[in-house]
Amino acid sequence: MTIRPLPVPTRIFDGEGLISYASRHAARNRTTVEEIEKALHEAGAIPKPSHRRTPERLQAWRDLGVLHESAFATPAKIDGAEVIDRELCLRCTNGAGGTGRLPGMGWVCVRHRRWIGAAQHDIRALPELVAAERHYHRVLAPRGVLVPSPIMLWARECAVTGVRQRIIRERSRRGSTSNLDLLTYPETVKVARLVTAPGFNTRMLQPGLWHRDRYALSTKASTGFFPEAHDDEFRRAAHRITALFDTIARETERNPSPVPAEARPGTPLDQAWTIWGRYPTAPRGRHHRPHTEKPQGRSLPSRAGGATLSPPSPASHRLTARRRFNYSGDGSRRR
Repeated sequence: MTIRPLPVPTRIFDGEGLISYASRHAARNRTTVEEIEKALHEAGAIPKPSHRRTPERLQAWRDLGVLHESAFATPAKIDGAEVIDRELCLRCTNGAGGTGRLPGMGWVCVRHRRWIGAAQHDIRALPELVAAERHYHRVLAPRGVLVPSPIMLWARECAVTGVRQRIIRERSRRGSTSNLDLLTYPETVKVARLVTAPGFNTRMLQPGLWHRDRYALSTKASTGFFPEAHDDEFRRAAHRITALFDTIARETERNPSPVPAEARPGTPLDQAWTIWGRYPTAPRGRHHRPHTEKPQGRSLPSRAGGATLSPPSPASHRLTARRRFNYSGDGSRRR
């Protein structure tokens, strides 16, 4: 059956989801989503109204809004990584608000210089965040590193340990915010770019490489990441990177199974995160572990200080981020 468009048109925002658009389109036509879908169901155009993204329901709202076929087509997962629904930039939506999936965007709207995390914030006084977002869009998004991924959460923790408090206070003053995710975003992107770089992975995961060799590589590669950082702050970040790859090397030696077919091919880093069940390619999200499997997503302590490398739960996120390492620095021959 042919579905006629509603009288008052509604522009769809980039990446906007079905529920968000349907609510706005219905409101502009002085009705509700429930009333519209009830009428469509009675006419036999769609199945029983529900909140499911059925093909019939998606097409019906495209017809009601005279939208392109690409509307509501952003997948829920990309290479097994979940694409979260989040608030759209208020400036992009002219204050109307809305939710959608933006897999190619980090936490910054470059066009309007806004932080689009849980609490949106103007960041025109923080140009380093805009530069970091451009790096995210150009490098991390093509690598499949989405904003809620475990690697980004881990990189944020690593950034918090390395950024000097004076830099945090100075950015907080300029940006008029105390949001630590916002204030450490430039370093978070830098660390994530480093640990997902194929060349760096190849060097760090060479067979027979010792802990001190990985530490030297980490130190050299991360030099300049943390402005004005003291030696102990810089070393903490370098040791976290080293500990991550030490654990990856041990796990890939213990579990030399190939990367599953659904995982994107690439570096041993992909394989290690898949083995642990903490990379987004893990079934049904990074924390899910089917009851029929042997639990493998355990916290793996680093031999270099006892830090936990598994992605933090909300309750332990801040504690893990502030955990200090106690390294001997004696260059002992540890893998």
